[in-house]
Amino acid sequence: MIDDTLPHFLRTRDAALASTDRSLRRRWERGEITRVRSGIYVETQQWLAMDADSRYRARVAAASNVVALGTQFSHDSAAALWRLPTIGLWPAHIHVLGGTSSGPRSRTDIRRHSALLDAHPAQINGVAMTSLARTVLDISRTSSFTRAVAMADDAMRAPEKGEFRHTHSVPPVTRDQLLDLLGSSQFSSARVRARRVVEFATGRSGSVGESLSRVQLHGLGIAPPELQVPFFDEDGHIGDADFYWPELDLIGEFDGLVKYRDQRYLRGRLPLDAVIAEKQREDRMRRVVRAFTRWGWATAMDKARLERHLAAHGLLRTR
Repeated sequence: MIDDTLPHFLRTRDAALASTDRSLRRRWERGEITRVRSGIYVETQQWLAMDADSRYRARVAAASNVVALGTQFSHDSAAALWRLPTIGLWPAHIHVLGGTSSGPRSRTDIRRHSALLDAHPAQINGVAMTSLARTVLDISRTSSFTRAVAMADDAMRAPEKGEFRHTHSVPPVTRDQLLDLLGSSQFSSARVRARRVVEFATGRSGSVGESLSRVQLHGLGIAPPELQVPFFDEDGHIGDADFYWPELDLIGEFDGLVKYRDQRYLRGRLPLDAVIAEKQREDRMRRVVRAFTRWGWATAMDKARLERHLAAHGLLRTR
């Protein structure tokens, strides 16, 4: 697989061979280039335009220059390369399986895991990383339940046109596939923890905010909703609701601002047009159900706040 979104690196060793290393250092001193790791730089203008996900992917790609042959990127580092979403910040460390540090000094930002290498790794720009399924299980064993569910949900979701995994024809993982892999001998530790994530995860969660909301609802003891339920009126298909509780005839929607910013959701529209379209969609949905409510990140992150929000619409704990 080729990731053409990774930045072009400027390397000290390449500059030294071309006798331009002094020029490279002067550019760094002037702030024209930013150091990603020792001896590896990117244009500062490009670095500033990158979001947190892209910067962590760039750090992983830069680390491929110092890890030994046979090393596989894993855990968070593989998750970032696979474009799995994170709740919270990416780690300071780069995660790998196998290999040893190159050079006389240890690489303090590289965390090496003792787990067995993936027998079926993927490659991106010639660099080995754990498969999508293996990555989900490694995250499920080592990260929080909420964060792991968000990544597992995304890996189980069919990628949309234009997304990285769609471009490279990477199919979604299935629950059976994950459980079969989890049953192998390489997963002797934290198997129960990972199984809990796999059994809770679903490919019907439409966004990381919806995944977070599902976990919070589960923790609150609120009856699980139906997911991605289609609704219709006299003009046809209105859309699919994020959450629906038929016993209350209640639609719930997570309102993430990304749909008004990301071209994947805008599909060529202006943000204002997307806001208007979403308002019209909501108005139509409200007319065909008894109740409709939406919440955003601040409410989803605060369990007590989410509980109060839903209780106002009659949705109470059932256990």
